[in-house]
Amino acid sequence: MRALARKYPAVVDALAAAALFAVSAADGPATPLDVRTPAVLCLLVVAVGVLAVRRRWPLWTLAVTTLGVLAAMALGSDLEPFLVPAAIATYTLAVRTERWRTVPAGLLLVLAVAVLAGPSGLTWENVGRFALIGMAAAVGEAVRGRRAALAAVEERAERAERTREEEARRRVAEERLHIARELHDVVAHHISVINVQAGVAELLITTRPDAAAEALRHVRRSSRAVLHELRGLLGVLRRPEEPVVATEPAPGTAQLGGLVESFRASGLELRWTSTGEVRPLPPTVDLVAYRVVQEALTNAHRHGTGTASLSVVRTPTELVLEVVNAVGATAEPGGTGLGLVGMRERAGAVGGALRAGVEADARFHVHVTLPLGKEP
Repeated sequence: MRALARKYPAVVDALAAAALFAVSAADGPATPLDVRTPAVLCLLVVAVGVLAVRRRWPLWTLAVTTLGVLAAMALGSDLEPFLVPAAIATYTLAVRTERWRTVPAGLLLVLAVAVLAGPSGLTWENVGRFALIGMAAAVGEAVRGRRAALAAVEERAERAERTREEEARRRVAEERLHIARELHDVVAHHISVINVQAGVAELLITTRPDAAAEALRHVRRSSRAVLHELRGLLGVLRRPEEPVVATEPAPGTAQLGGLVESFRASGLELRWTSTGEVRPLPPTVDLVAYRVVQEALTNAHRHGTGTASLSVVRTPTELVLEVVNAVGATAEPGGTGLGLVGMRERAGAVGGALRAGVEADARFHVHVTLPLGKEP
């Protein structure tokens, strides 16, 4: 029934009004006040029939039912059939509007009836009748308050659900970006080495087979390394219910020597200097430093002239990295700039800063400063 009322409120209210009119106009015990005279029945039709639109126009419905009560008193009819529609209208107004409208309307209704009744009409019976209006207003106010509280709870629940969904989407986006960075950093270097060595092997396969074979061995080692690193990275993406596989620790500045040697083996003439006291670094800074150097050297190898320099300076408060290379006239085309974006975001994630570009010496500089915090 409640679902039907929500779907067809006007129909349900019209049927209820018809039933109320039938009950009010039915034969009852003989009383000096007759409700079945033609004038009173017509008045009752209006007072009860207006309830069909009580949800749409609650204030006007209360006004019409109030006039019905006053007219019934003027006609000398029994008041109960007219007080019930007035009470229903008062309840509806209290449920569907704010209290500042309900209270004055109810008071005006009671006051008008009391004035019209005069001193002789202020009996305990009439006081009880008019108390029905106050009770209807109180019940309507309680229902409205309960509905408002339920609506507030539902709104907070929906807002919390939206917040959780937005947080989940944000975390997914961050994780995707993190995975994309890792894949780019892991794959780009080794694929660059494979590309260069494959080109060398292609040029020397007929004239210098031994050198071509050495280049192919570099291709094989680089492909094995990229597969190994990809296997470790993808192992992190396993589902929680899948068995956990052992993974190697994240790379850091301690592995820069091996990284430099891999670039030298791939044909890059690389000069490396390191100054300052070597001490343990925060894990996040250590990983960022390795990845930034790896990406910067990869770019130098792909887009430079084949020579580069790496400088690592350690101070008590920061780690300064710089990769410098000449810009080649025949640099490999097709760069997207995502490598520089990734390096800048990685540095910013740990509170560092990155500066990259061609400087006054006509060479490309990648300068990174990573804060180390206080000494342990």
